[in-house]
Amino acid sequence: MNKLIIGMDFGTDSVRGLLIDPIDGTVLAKFIAPFKRWAEGLYCDSSTDRYRQHPLDYMEAIDEVLTGLLADISADDRQHIVAIGTNTTGSTPVPVGKDCVPLSLTESFQDNPDAMFILWKDHTSVNEADGINELAKKWRINFTKYCGELYSSEWFWSKIWHINKKDKRILQEAYTWVEQSDWIPMYLAGINSLEQIKRNRCAAGHKAMWNQEHGGLPSAEFLCSLDPAFYHLVNRMYHDTYTSDQVMGTLSSYFVDKFGLSAQVLITVGGIDAHHGAVGAGITPYTLVKVIGTSTCDMLVLPKEDHPPLVKGICGQVDGSILPGMIGYEAGQSAFGDIYRWFRNMIVEVVLGACSSISESQRVELTENLLIHLSDKAALLPVTQDDLVFTDYHNGRRTPDVDFTTRGAAYGFSLSTTAVHMFKALVEATAFGSRAILERFKENDISIQSVVATGGITSKSPFVIQVLADVLQRDIHVVDNDQTCALGAVIFAAVAAGIYPDVLTAQKHIGAKISHTYKPREAYLEVYSDLYQKYRNLMHVKP
Repeated sequence: MNKLIIGMDFGTDSVRGLLIDPIDGTVLAKFIAPFKRWAEGLYCDSSTDRYRQHPLDYMEAIDEVLTGLLADISADDRQHIVAIGTNTTGSTPVPVGKDCVPLSLTESFQDNPDAMFILWKDHTSVNEADGINELAKKWRINFTKYCGELYSSEWFWSKIWHINKKDKRILQEAYTWVEQSDWIPMYLAGINSLEQIKRNRCAAGHKAMWNQEHGGLPSAEFLCSLDPAFYHLVNRMYHDTYTSDQVMGTLSSYFVDKFGLSAQVLITVGGIDAHHGAVGAGITPYTLVKVIGTSTCDMLVLPKEDHPPLVKGICGQVDGSILPGMIGYEAGQSAFGDIYRWFRNMIVEVVLGACSSISESQRVELTENLLIHLSDKAALLPVTQDDLVFTDYHNGRRTPDVDFTTRGAAYGFSLSTTAVHMFKALVEATAFGSRAILERFKENDISIQSVVATGGITSKSPFVIQVLADVLQRDIHVVDNDQTCALGAVIFAAVAAGIYPDVLTAQKHIGAKISHTYKPREAYLEVYSDLYQKYRNLMHVKP
């Protein structure tokens, strides 16, 4: 048997795992493990935009995924597994002690949400992000230069500063903070000291303002000018960063003993899920890869010799953050599939509340089929210049020009508006948000040659992807793999294990391929351009 690779993708709701033969690309096993506490809504409060995840969710899910992946793999064949690659959401940092253990795994902090992973979609630090942006505009070095010149409440320093101000016990006990994308490989490798951590360039560059031009992270002087409470942390951070084709360490004894794996299994440096998803989807220069799920991340790489321009209002551009040796750009929408889920849940909860006689099987049927039904009906509606128009800011705006104080807006309701009309307008809103991102790149003379889509929605909703093609006025190429983030982790791990010399070569052998192309429909182009202008006008509506 050939050498085998495991890839794990830690999404918002679950861990998705793949066991792959990287020589011929055969998928030997796949498994998904949900986060149980997260599914119960624990430690979260949507009314205050607080979203936290307990590390036990990740630890238990890893065991479940490995159990599932290895269920039919013999003891001898398990010895052929040579590397494990991982990626996670970001920015999702956690405070840890000197032993690199998250504070929420200690008895005194076990039920404290502030001691848990501060999920990417947590927006409790809007004020702190505003403070960072205000100081950055005055500072002699522009530390926000390579992160769109606008720092976000979704990112590393905003979240740490917020918790420092809010919870003095954590301020005192946190030895340092690490990203989820660093902590997962640390945990797999049994790393328990600060010196052993290899911080990934994806999260460092796009979320923590790390850049080689200004010597790494923002200076201690800058951070302590924000808040003197940063003083005890600045010397416990990092200077160097690593791409995901590098090795973090080898598998810890816990996993070796529990699953019968080799102690020589390599654990690669982590990364952000969408960045790995772009690699798994076969990203090449000037191809925009849209990873579409609860939110979206739009990934683009440009060769350094093309002198890539600075683009304001996006989530940054970093050397090596997606493909080693190229400049990686990230943009995206803070809500996409989340908007459809919100609309579904709003209807389902009212129906269930009004009809107490509905059985459990009927409840499941309603929940599972409602969006399918709405999509089918919405696809039959005409598209006119008088249609209802929504913005896609139900969870604030990520790009272009981050603003998490803005909220969803709509124009064009009437007494004839139905739930189907509303759903159609919400789908169009998410497509309009994607168009705004493409136009920002175009304004900066970046010629995007093709658009590739991956993620759960691409396989679940042809209606959504067709509307996206119509609104963008571009072909949308959908890949043949619904687990491209985990596949990207496999690609990086295969390079780290020496199976392939570089990421581009590994991509050619085991990356996803185009399976279907959605073409824009000529009859819709003009009317969608008119509706998009109405969307642009709504972008600036404030309460």
